[in-house]
Amino acid sequence: MMNGIKQLCKFAFNFSNIDTIFIDNKSNINLDYGFTKIPSVLLPYFSGVINKLQLNDSHSKYNVSFHSNSYKLNYISGRIYNDGNYLGSIILGPFLLEEPTILMINSVITHNKMAITLRKIINQYYLTLPILSTYKANITAEFLSYMVSSFKPYCFDSQEIGNITYELEHKDYISNDILKYTADQTLEDLEKRYNIENLMLHAVELGNKELLMSLINENMSLFSKVPDRIPSDPLRSNKDSGLVMNTLLRKAAEKGGLHPIYLDSISSKYTTQIEKCNSTNQIKGVLNSMKIEYCDSVKKLSIKGFSSPVRKSIDFIRLNLNQPISLDYISSSLYLNPSELSRLFKKETGQNITEYINERRINESLFLFENDELSITDISFMVGYNDVNYFTKVFKKIKGMTPSQYRKINTM
Repeated sequence: MMNGIKQLCKFAFNFSNIDTIFIDNKSNINLDYGFTKIPSVLLPYFSGVINKLQLNDSHSKYNVSFHSNSYKLNYISGRIYNDGNYLGSIILGPFLLEEPTILMINSVITHNKMAITLRKIINQYYLTLPILSTYKANITAEFLSYMVSSFKPYCFDSQEIGNITYELEHKDYISNDILKYTADQTLEDLEKRYNIENLMLHAVELGNKELLMSLINENMSLFSKVPDRIPSDPLRSNKDSGLVMNTLLRKAAEKGGLHPIYLDSISSKYTTQIEKCNSTNQIKGVLNSMKIEYCDSVKKLSIKGFSSPVRKSIDFIRLNLNQPISLDYISSSLYLNPSELSRLFKKETGQNITEYINERRINESLFLFENDELSITDISFMVGYNDVNYFTKVFKKIKGMTPSQYRKINTM
């Protein structure tokens, strides 16, 4: 019987390109097909979402249902029966019904009272999820409805599929000179390609986007001639190469001083996007975006040039901006001497810790002003200020205008 359910899940997964699981009548996940990985820092929020779905509601007359939650995550479930007995449900999801814009992410954070510092990681995670139009979501639900309603325990057993191969004659003749020239050119291109790749990785490590873009644009034709490692499956071959490049870029960004939380988020996002590609051209576009994002992240978030105490402090501040952090709070949390930390921080960053915290908080608040539903008081609380008057004072000092003036200018 499980073979039949397994085949149903495989059909649903390959048809929809959405993560697919089977939960039995005891709420155990028995089958799991999918690419998407929840970043570890988001597990406390998202890991229990599946358990909250009402899959076998005796009051519901529908075998197939849509499920939505306050995180704007969506699922489709289909109940499977055998002789009137509920066996479990096939669940497709999560997926989105809209683009994960800044406004949408901010709305999710606000509604669910999440830390504003998770914004970038939530955005990265949502970018790994499929986006379905209402039409595609309905078609997928109809497909699942047909599959579960026609389910029979042994309907997929011993299905044999034929295979016919055709040999076609070719009369073209290629001379040995041409073959030798081609081999020499291939070797030369291979060496050049590895040299360019190393230069790209170094550009990412340095966070040098100008150098990276120059290398990408000047060598497009060189990388378009890469032979497939799996000639019988060029798409799989290109995906494997893309996954290897993801690993190399992650290592380069790590050497460039990017924190593991950001590395994990970016790496997971592109692993999923690569696996979901349906053409080699799609993969090329994803790879270029991946190189640029790693490079940009190193430039914006790298802390490579700082001493260990300062690096730890910056990481701590970035991840806890919505908390009541101070020099004493940071030093006690990280087991550092407050006086020594204060001296080092000022020497290496040019700012004292309070100035740095205020600057980061105000810069984070700018993204929240795009959400008209948030009041200035809401925004001040979300970035760690319990006093809106103090928030206004700090904002004006850093931006040269009050929060109300900033909102007015940026909504005109």
